[in-house]
Amino acid sequence: MGLREKKAQRNRNRIVAEALRLFARNGYEQTTMESIAEAAELSPSTVYRAFPSKDRIVLERFTAFSDQFAQVFAHHSMDYPLDEALAEAIFSVLAVEDEQRSETLLVRSIIDQSPIARARLWDYLAEQQRQLAGLIAQRLHVREDDLRVVLTANLAIMIFGLAADRWRANGGDPPSRETARDLMRLVNEGAVIFPRPPEIKKKN
Repeated sequence: MGLREKKAQRNRNRIVAEALRLFARNGYEQTTMESIAEAAELSPSTVYRAFPSKDRIVLERFTAFSDQFAQVFAHHSMDYPLDEALAEAIFSVLAVEDEQRSETLLVRSIIDQSPIARARLWDYLAEQQRQLAGLIAQRLHVREDDLRVVLTANLAIMIFGLAADRWRANGGDPPSRETARDLMRLVNEGAVIFPRPPEIKKKN
């Protein structure tokens, strides 16, 4: 990373930190991009170049989570079975939520109040699922649209999302990783009821 890129990243980090502080103190709707620029000691044009809108600032952490999910899975899938690599990817992302409890709860509360931010979050989750499906397909040497690949990727993202939602609903307790582990256990123990058409016989 060159000096220009490092400076741009420092500015992005400063903007996010100051914006979250202002959101917590003054509220999301009451905080303007101009007030964020002033708090970050940057020009409004610099802030707008980094983030075209407030919802982009709010979702900055989630875009980083998305990249981390794919990176951790790609790294672990080289040396571990796919199911274990998927678990490690989920745990690594949820660990950030657990460690940054107050900030994550604030961001999630803002997303709940902002339809635009919520829609963009769904877009990021969909992109996360597509990236994961591509990596799984590469490992299995099949097409990305293979139904096994699509279902596996969706299930992993669903477990991640359910664990994060339960953690947020309970105010940050218990750790989201514990909930994710419980969800994985239920799936692997066969305790989850999956839709079954009558022509498919149950295995005894």
